[in-house]
Amino acid sequence: MSKSYWETVSGKNIPSSLELYPIIYNYLQDGDNVLDIGCGFGKISLELASLRYLVTGIDINPEAVKLSKAAANSLELDRKIEGRAEFQVGNASFLPFHRSSFNFAVMQAFLTSVPDPQERARIIQEAFRVLKPEGYLYLVEFSQNWHLKLYRKRYLQDFPVTKEEGSFFALNPETGEAEFIAHHFSEKELVFLLVDCGFEIDYFRVEELKTRTGNKINGFVIVAKKL
Repeated sequence: MSKSYWETVSGKNIPSSLELYPIIYNYLQDGDNVLDIGCGFGKISLELASLRYLVTGIDINPEAVKLSKAAANSLELDRKIEGRAEFQVGNASFLPFHRSSFNFAVMQAFLTSVPDPQERARIIQEAFRVLKPEGYLYLVEFSQNWHLKLYRKRYLQDFPVTKEEGSFFALNPETGEAEFIAHHFSEKELVFLLVDCGFEIDYFRVEELKTRTGNKINGFVIVAKKL
């Protein structure tokens, strides 16, 4: 099987344009064991670990995981995270963890990078599996921005190839070459993706999100509960 774009891209080039929204702290509890799915180079994982949560970050990109571990080691020396963060290479579609291993999962602008709808469903199913009963999934994703001319044009012109509404080719900001297929969600699509996999929506809000290229577009901030 050939490797995906995200396995081979330079770890430092994995997008991480979003910050955590404060609503997450209404749900996180002291001592929670948190899984950061698609952790990239560890930005969010290390932020949570510095706040004294136990965090496991997983990403398909070996270089990104290496960078995460190096950053964690540096913070360990300064006693800022004290062993509360660990990282490993893994595929979100087949998480290498036992059922009910975590209290909380984070998935921030990750599904947008998964072009196959069936794989997106497997990823949510896996998040459901590894969460404890009544555990929470905090999820932030870009919505379809049909009101913006730039995205309306890209959705339409790339549809003959992507075959999915809201999907388009993400371009290299320097060369203009297509790098990967990105997907923006409709509200109905994202809600039913979660509900069909056993979650119930506990918090839902439309927020302005920043893309990796600096564009400000609408997106969804969701906290879903494992029933």
